[in-house]
Amino acid sequence: MAHLSDSSEQRSAEPLIRQAVSVAVGVELTPKSLRLDGGARVDVDGVAQDETVFVEIFAHQGRLKGVQFHKVARDALKLITLGRSRPESRLIIAFCDADAAACVSASSWLAEALRTWRIEVFVVNLDADVRAGLRSAQARQIMVNPPET
Repeated sequence: MAHLSDSSEQRSAEPLIRQAVSVAVGVELTPKSLRLDGGARVDVDGVAQDETVFVEIFAHQGRLKGVQFHKVARDALKLITLGRSRPESRLIIAFCDADAAACVSASSWLAEALRTWRIEVFVVNLDADVRAGLRSAQARQIMVNPPET
């Protein structure tokens, strides 16, 4: 049996999201490890072969909570860093649920940051079975610290 925190459902959904974004932007996107100008390595969920499009994917269903919001903010910072060294590139954060994407819309500070840094937000529609699998995995992954005895 997989560990309760296993994210195989999310990993399985990412290629579907990446493919939908590829179709929408008209270029093939593949996961890639890149070197930043200072030499640090960064893993990117989707990169165009000519490095003109960079995509970070967040495979989550429902509104985001604490650490999930911070993960999106870290992904945005990664895209901003890539965009600074490649100023003509297109930067995208892709979600598979409108409720999850709500954290980067309207008047949140993160939404303002994405607009400021020209990071586009895509919401991809996934098959109902894939969405159900993601919700099931998220329910399984809820972990809390055990009570002290």
